[in-house]
Amino acid sequence: MKSFLFLLFLLLWRFDAFAADDGGWRKIYTQVPEAYVYNVTPEELAVAALKSLHRVDKNLTVGNDKTRLTLYYKGKVVKVLRKPEDRQDAASWAELSTMMSLAAAEYSPIAGQRDFELPDIMAAGMVRVLDKDSKFYGDMDKALGISSVNKRTFAARRDGNDLYIKITAFNKQTLAEVKKALEENAAAAALVLDLRGCPGGMLGEAIKMADLFLDGGIIASTRGKQPEEVYYTADAGDMWRGKEITILVDKQTASAAEVLAAALQEQGRAEIAGEKTQGKGSIQKLLPLPSGSVLAITNGFFMTPSGRELNGKGIFPDKKVPEFYEN
Repeated sequence: MKSFLFLLFLLLWRFDAFAADDGGWRKIYTQVPEAYVYNVTPEELAVAALKSLHRVDKNLTVGNDKTRLTLYYKGKVVKVLRKPEDRQDAASWAELSTMMSLAAAEYSPIAGQRDFELPDIMAAGMVRVLDKDSKFYGDMDKALGISSVNKRTFAARRDGNDLYIKITAFNKQTLAEVKKALEENAAAAALVLDLRGCPGGMLGEAIKMADLFLDGGIIASTRGKQPEEVYYTADAGDMWRGKEITILVDKQTASAAEVLAAALQEQGRAEIAGEKTQGKGSIQKLLPLPSGSVLAITNGFFMTPSGRELNGKGIFPDKKVPEFYEN
């Protein structure tokens, strides 16, 4: 009798744990379609999430037809749920996801042992129906690209009459470090800005850095679901006083680094040297989940000052990198 009561308690406890995730699934199925730059339905998200149960235990599979979702364990039907009549009803899809997850944990010993991991595993699988730039991250630090190991992302040196600056990622110190280097080397005749291998980072820092070298004009714009574009413009005043700027790029140069390079190239302020850049011009909105994990959902795209889209296209260099500057 005691063992039966304990088992009943355990099942109810697990049910409560999954039931609490209704709010998490409801948030996902509501906020992702609202944020995502393309159209996606709660049904598409829920089906993709539930099919990811197979990643937990290969004996678990989910069948999908027009009216039902069916959970199989070792080829046998263990749960059949009718789809909500309203395919856009986030709350109903959240309830269905929770009930199906509970059934998976009940029939699969592996899923039962990993019950608290199921929402994250399912969310990670769900993003596969979105574009390649939408990601699942285990925590906010990873989503923001913050490493537990401090890495130097900036370096500056004088090379004859040139000031050479290397940036491997844009973070909250980048703008201050660039300003300091420019002030301390004001007598330099030209600037070589090396963005090779830079995957991007904080867009705000890259935009502020472009503002240092532009005397007004458009830096970039963004375009999302709404037809209206959002513009970023430069204030008057060029800190480098019109002196020559060469920006080095390669196929790993991406995102915020491309925004900076494109702004200075199209405004005639810098010459670009190297290889065509990666072409990652998408913007991700971060959606924290109750577990502490994060969904990064593509919510718009960067545009160059001329209105050209960066995503999938990249920046073409004006010239090949001089041999002296090769890595």
